[in-house]
Amino acid sequence: MAPAQKKKVLEFVTASDRVPLKGLGSLTFVVQLNGPDSGRLPTALTCFGRLLLPEYASKEKLRVHLCGHFTTAIENAKGFGLV
Repeated sequence: MAPAQKKKVLEFVTASDRVPLKGLGSLTFVVQLNGPDSGRLPTALTCFGRLLLPEYASKEKLRVHLCGHFTTAIENAKGFGLV
């Protein structure tokens, strides 16, 4: 993943594209299952730093959703719009 994409993932999960003042070690970033496979895209709970992934039926479907659809989601995420 390119640094710009990593920044977008950080923004998608935390609503901020910046590293906390105390560094990445102080950041809460949790990947959590979010129900059975239903074709849903990954979502996030930004206040808690959680990436919610449905329990996809196969690794291939997970790859498609993370590499394809998720890229669309993070490219269009706006966070809270704070400067």
